[in-house]
Amino acid sequence: MAMKLKNLPPSQPNQSNQSNQPNQRLSSRLELRLSDSDYNQIKARAEQVNLSMSDFMRRAALRRTMPRPLAAFDLKAYQVLCQINAQLKTAGNNINQIAKACNSAVALGEPVLVNTEVLENVQQLIRENGGAIKAIVANLAKSTVR
Repeated sequence: MAMKLKNLPPSQPNQSNQSNQPNQRLSSRLELRLSDSDYNQIKARAEQVNLSMSDFMRRAALRRTMPRPLAAFDLKAYQVLCQINAQLKTAGNNINQIAKACNSAVALGEPVLVNTEVLENVQQLIRENGGAIKAIVANLAKSTVR
């Protein structure tokens, strides 16, 4: 295994760094020769913890903590939470439109007309997602108990 250090020219863009000084510029480069087998093992381990190979190798070499691997359930929970988030954003937008219409009607001295079906749909969405979120939290709590 051959290693070589290179200093990058100052024109290189800033890269994020996970060291004690998060704004520190990563200006030195380390080239490393690996067998295909070693390369594939390192790549697989980096992917397991959702890190770039560069960040993974930096953490490993400096004996920094690695994030825990993302379990299949965690990934599914994340996807469900993303869907819930999108639905709640839409519901929030609807509520804001209703509030704006009500405020405009009051300011103009007009009667306030509210589509109760929309409000009931938003309320149902919140109820459904509240249950899903509670289930995900309970499952995550169970999966992290060791």
